[in-house]
Amino acid sequence: MGGETAANVVGALARALVDAIDERAAEPVGQGATGAAALVHLSKYEGENINALRTPLDLSHPGCVRLVDRLEENNLVARAEAPDGRAVTVELTPGGAAAARTILRKRQQTLRDALGGLSARELGLLGRLAGKVLTRMVHDEPHALRICRVCDYRVCPDGVCPVGIAVESAAPE
Repeated sequence: MGGETAANVVGALARALVDAIDERAAEPVGQGATGAAALVHLSKYEGENINALRTPLDLSHPGCVRLVDRLEENNLVARAEAPDGRAVTVELTPGGAAAARTILRKRQQTLRDALGGLSARELGLLGRLAGKVLTRMVHDEPHALRICRVCDYRVCPDGVCPVGIAVESAAPE
């Protein structure tokens, strides 16, 4: 397979995986892929304010406020006063935490289904190659947060996550 053909196939695979994950992850919340990503992000970074939450979601401030309003209406998040009193934090409700866990399970199952035809050796090779590509694509921490907005950090141990490695190596010393 030539380079352009391989790149085209990888692009199609990336799009198919994103579409499948977005579709399955959005089911539990009924708020689309961005709502699902917000819940997963908040499960990893408890009590963020709206300004911090908008970064991984790539939303404007008003867009993020509207999303939080919808999630709050569905009892998935609640607003709380920040410790400094100058901002409002967003916290998962028990229902939101359960939805985040469901989203991560659906994501994992989607990936298992897609990659199920690969042997352990092939899967390891694909993981290493994908990690190599990822390290070239990450520019800074906000970009890394967008890339990993629906990642399950529990299966990406410290020192192994290619996105985290890329952020560390891109940081000025």
